[in-house]
Amino acid sequence: MASLGVLMNGVRLNLHSEHAPLIDYAREHLGGPVPADGGCGLATEPLAEPDLEVRCLWSEGERDDTRNPFPADPTLERIGKRILGNPDTLVWLDPQRMLGLQLRVRRDGGRWLFDVAYRYHPGEKHRHELSEYEYKKFFSLMSYLVYYPVFWHLERTRGYALVHAASLGTGMGAVMVGGLGGVGKTTLSMALGQQSGFTLGAENLSLTDGVSVLPCHEPIRLDPNSIRLLGEVRGLTPMRFPSGLKEKHMFHVRPAAVDTPWAPRALYLPHFSARRGATRLSPGEAAERFLAMNRLTLEVDDYTWFASALDMHWPSPGLTARRTSAVETLTRRAACFLLGVDPAAGVAAAVADVLGSLD
Repeated sequence: MASLGVLMNGVRLNLHSEHAPLIDYAREHLGGPVPADGGCGLATEPLAEPDLEVRCLWSEGERDDTRNPFPADPTLERIGKRILGNPDTLVWLDPQRMLGLQLRVRRDGGRWLFDVAYRYHPGEKHRHELSEYEYKKFFSLMSYLVYYPVFWHLERTRGYALVHAASLGTGMGAVMVGGLGGVGKTTLSMALGQQSGFTLGAENLSLTDGVSVLPCHEPIRLDPNSIRLLGEVRGLTPMRFPSGLKEKHMFHVRPAAVDTPWAPRALYLPHFSARRGATRLSPGEAAERFLAMNRLTLEVDDYTWFASALDMHWPSPGLTARRTSAVETLTRRAACFLLGVDPAAGVAAAVADVLGSLD
């Protein structure tokens, strides 16, 4: 059994699998310690007294979503279509968001145990690139093996809500860049991270309880065009992949050291427009826009689907309302802007508009 530990925003998680290549990939994805170059990340040795224990049951062959891959338990009752449960266990045989995935979650005193069964079965069109296909599945599984359990734990225990937003630390609090995909959020947040006084925490997902912000460290995907626009980026390290795979455009930046959660300073919601500049939004309008953008974001929607099954089985009164109120509180505490980004003006112009509005 191969294993590693994960330390993310104060949550302690151990990940185990008999499929050693998956654990090797997870260590690289999370950014394990690399003494040779001084790198650091979230992965470490297995931890004593973890909050979460996660095990991946990797198998290969034809899929059968009706088959229960977990040990027989006569106390389980049917509570929904392909969903079984008892007071301390939930089995979800077809979560529908990833083919071949089946889940079992158990409550063990103060700990939560997650068993993620995955049936690997490349289709005919993938048989000429099996290694490539396997690594794509490793990437997708990271959500269920690490990120979703950590997000859910932070929601349940500390009142944080997941949002689709980059977060950067400054001496006066967090600057967040939210919004839909495809509007330059990653490029803008990376460019801001190169500015004096800014520290990039996350470029895709963050968590907030309204009064503080936590970044979610993930690998950053930058295509050649984004790299060209950004120029030289300090602290950018390519992820390492086995030789023979297609070129990957995945990078790490050193995870921000967040000793105490960042207070929210400003929230920007970018969109492409010939009329560039930052327009101040009222807290109410900013909250409605931001919440709608989160609902339209696949990463947040997939997590919500995952969390909903667990929330249904182990309800925490007020949790759903807290997810909304966290965003509403955030927009009352932070200065909120609709940011018009003119592609013809370049990323430097968008950075200047952000810096000008912060002044």
